[in-house]
Amino acid sequence: MRTIRARLVSPYLLTLAIYLILCLRSLSVSPADANDEVPEIPTHRTIKAVRIETPPNIDGKLDDPCWQKSAKTGELLQFEPQRGEPATQPTTIYVGYDANNLYVAFECFKTDMDQLAANLTRRDSFFFSDDHVEVLIDTFLDGRNCYAFALNPLGTQTDRRLINEGSNRRTGQSRIGTAISWDCDWQGQASEEADKWTAEFAIPFAELRFPKAMDMATWGINFWRNDEVPAEEQTWADLGERQYAVSKFGQLTDLPIADLVTKRPVKFKPYATLRPQVLQPAEGETTTALQPDAGLDLRYPIADFTIDLTLNPDFAQIEADPDLVNLTDIPLRFPEKRPFFLEGNELFQMPLDLFYSRRVEALLGGGKVIGKYNKYNLAFVGAVAGPEDPDKEIEAGELPLANYNYSVLRLQREVGKTSSVGFLGVNKQRGGTYDRAGGLDARIQLPAATSLNLEYAREWKAGGLDMPESTADDLIFVQLARRTNVFSIDAIYADIGEYFNPETGFVPRIDRRGVVIRSRYNKQYKGAIERLRGEVEYERLVNHAGELTNHRAGFSGLFGVYNFFFLIGPEWYNHIDDDDNQFYEDRTARFFVGWFPPKYVQIRNTGNFGLRNDKNIFFIRPEITIRPTAKLSFEFILQRLHEKDPDAIGWQLAEWTRRFVVNYQFAQRMYARASAEFTIESERRVFALFAYEYRPESNFFIVYNDNRDVEGDTERIVFIKVSHLLKTDLF
Repeated sequence: MRTIRARLVSPYLLTLAIYLILCLRSLSVSPADANDEVPEIPTHRTIKAVRIETPPNIDGKLDDPCWQKSAKTGELLQFEPQRGEPATQPTTIYVGYDANNLYVAFECFKTDMDQLAANLTRRDSFFFSDDHVEVLIDTFLDGRNCYAFALNPLGTQTDRRLINEGSNRRTGQSRIGTAISWDCDWQGQASEEADKWTAEFAIPFAELRFPKAMDMATWGINFWRNDEVPAEEQTWADLGERQYAVSKFGQLTDLPIADLVTKRPVKFKPYATLRPQVLQPAEGETTTALQPDAGLDLRYPIADFTIDLTLNPDFAQIEADPDLVNLTDIPLRFPEKRPFFLEGNELFQMPLDLFYSRRVEALLGGGKVIGKYNKYNLAFVGAVAGPEDPDKEIEAGELPLANYNYSVLRLQREVGKTSSVGFLGVNKQRGGTYDRAGGLDARIQLPAATSLNLEYAREWKAGGLDMPESTADDLIFVQLARRTNVFSIDAIYADIGEYFNPETGFVPRIDRRGVVIRSRYNKQYKGAIERLRGEVEYERLVNHAGELTNHRAGFSGLFGVYNFFFLIGPEWYNHIDDDDNQFYEDRTARFFVGWFPPKYVQIRNTGNFGLRNDKNIFFIRPEITIRPTAKLSFEFILQRLHEKDPDAIGWQLAEWTRRFVVNYQFAQRMYARASAEFTIESERRVFALFAYEYRPESNFFIVYNDNRDVEGDTERIVFIKVSHLLKTDLF
């Protein structure tokens, strides 16, 4: 233990010193101080909507006459790296509309088109290192929520719905974002020319929610461009320090609501599947089966609300979660992928979630109502589901395995310009056996980009095995947060009851009370040094008996130079392990090295080393992505975790995983994907998918699964699935 401490003292002090210097610099120097010639921009830029008689052909080329008659703007500002200064490459933006669609076009000039970065071709990709443009629209002009539509130079589409100025844009493995889960039927395409690339958007009014009781509407709007090679992020509206400051968007004026087609049709989406299956146990006879199946999804819009119903849904085309090594005592949180739960999923988010939709396993059927009335957001989900694993062992306090009814109600009231209060209630029940939780939460926006987030919740349970005498317990959560793109700080106090553990939620720890303080400095620069980031975290928690359970201090520093990124993050952590009830003194450090050139290849390696749970550990996760063409990509991921007791000689290999992935995008709506994953226990998971969206929201899938478990039992399944969207205006 002494050796590891000595090894980590230097990174601790160095990282902390760098972090403090960067924080002081961010507090003492503003963009205006750094450059007195920053142009003055009005608080709200405006652009007037212009009607287009003949709509454009959405092919990415701006050769349609209507663009010359549309509204025109430009003069983007740098958001990063030199905030407030004019963009180095000009951009021209065109805006028009007809009865059906809002049309937007970007003309992005570029001195050297060979430096255009465009790699991603799968819809809803995260444009981390691609050139791209984006339209963000606040249809209620509430200064807090918006829709976002993005295109890269290959015409890859991404759409999102952001709430509370991007508060649902969660990142990291344990908090993967839900904003991107929203999908909309819109058109977009891009094209490249000798000195520029262009993009066209056609966004149907019927796909958006907005007030109808007015003659002329004004919407909030912003236009965004990422110019990757000079590392510039550009904005039309002056957003200050926050990228998703919806309250500072510009305005799109003079939209005649009465002339727009806003009626949404009723959508029926039946599906049929065929499932040949082969089960080959390690010992015993092989069995085969052929299972046909069918189901139905229905979407019924009513004013600003949408009703979704699903009967016997099938999610065979969704790839299983990857096998990840978790070196923390916080369980991994994986994203929701099932279509029924995606729409409006962000409305259920609370500081500590009482409803985590992935807890609803083996969905048999369900209904959902989501919408907004005046200043109220409403969401209700009812579902019937069974256990995904009938052989799972029941732990103390858990409800017995059976088919359960789930019901979730979310009501949120917007207060003032950017604050809100809400209620969420959730119930999992079968007869007299139930697990219920209810809670109140509030987000209070304060000056200087600071917010106060509050939550109080209580859980009631009856009918579980080995239940304690007290079946009700509560949770208190208080967070003061200042979040900007450069400097952020969070201070949290939480009190999670000894028995507060709702089966429908995601509450990583129970029987804990104490404080967590986190801070981050993150700045992008122009030149050789591209980015500097420093993070610090402190945590002190006790249980309800007053015993110290978690005491943590950690720092990390990251810097980027010419597409290379390096991170070192030492951590000191004393904690009680809930599994064996022992107290451990961990001294570890995580590291990251990555190379992200604009084209063809990306290489990254994440790791961790030190003393953890009284064992020396060394973990690495190298990854390489190769894109020989815009349509083809290969990924290779290796995870290796080595552990040894301090007195042992040599490393004992604990576990390792190899994962191979290949993607090929035939067209925007047709792709193939295959992955193979192997573990040290001889487990194997092979997945292959061919997907073709032959018309909007109508799909054809062929899926192949070949899985072998630790005991050697093998399962091979082929899924053939066809779903077809039908629309009607009869209701």
